[in-house]
Amino acid sequence: MTGSVPRTLIFAAICCSALPAISQNRPAFCESIPDALLGGLAAPYARQVAPDGSAYCEGLLRNPIALQPPSVISLKQDQSADTRFQKGQTANLTWCADAGDSIHVRLRSISIPLFALDAVHANHFEWRSDLVAQWQPDWKNLAALGSRDVLIGGHSYRVLLPLRSGTGYSSIYSFTVQSKLPIHLTSALLEPLDSTGTPSLVSVSFSGGPSKDTWTTTIPFTKMQNGVYRITFEEGIEDAGATTDPIYLFHKTCGDR
Repeated sequence: MTGSVPRTLIFAAICCSALPAISQNRPAFCESIPDALLGGLAAPYARQVAPDGSAYCEGLLRNPIALQPPSVISLKQDQSADTRFQKGQTANLTWCADAGDSIHVRLRSISIPLFALDAVHANHFEWRSDLVAQWQPDWKNLAALGSRDVLIGGHSYRVLLPLRSGTGYSSIYSFTVQSKLPIHLTSALLEPLDSTGTPSLVSVSFSGGPSKDTWTTTIPFTKMQNGVYRITFEEGIEDAGATTDPIYLFHKTCGDR
């Protein structure tokens, strides 16, 4: 019949209109990624609900293709014991900040499969550990960043807060750098944004990270004044002289939490 619409097109229209896109349900702080790129994954990255009723995002992503410059991909409080997430339990992330400050928590797998989690919470974040325990149970294999925007001297900065798995506190911070090209970072330039502070260049020793193309080091902030520090990792003059993109670290001393 002239002007008729094939049945397959009618079925597709009804099917697609009846199933809202997963991406439309995600909070604004979650990863912006087309649903088409999540097809076929066992547990695609999607909106979840935490035990306290707040929304967050968790699940699997696909590995990025683009090459990134040397970058700090993880900032944690140093923990001596290996932490593993267990199914059927409640996981807990903590940090040191002013009471009531909302923090964007971001977890990404350093190794395959690419597990991801995004949440915005104040004080600490608790969620059901079933997915993370299934796909990336080792805390050491997760790049963790906690961030928030702060206004200093009329300028807005995205600052990072060292995260911790579970309770406690350590003022020794663990940094993970990722680079597709070999790097030999030997120093860290610490520049306090407080005008009364003095920049310092400290020696650092990086070791191989938990996966290919990652390196880790620790810097003690035990005797550092509270505040925001601009941090850049650098290679020695005998190497290529590469540097990481600078990060802004929010340091605050806390007791055990």
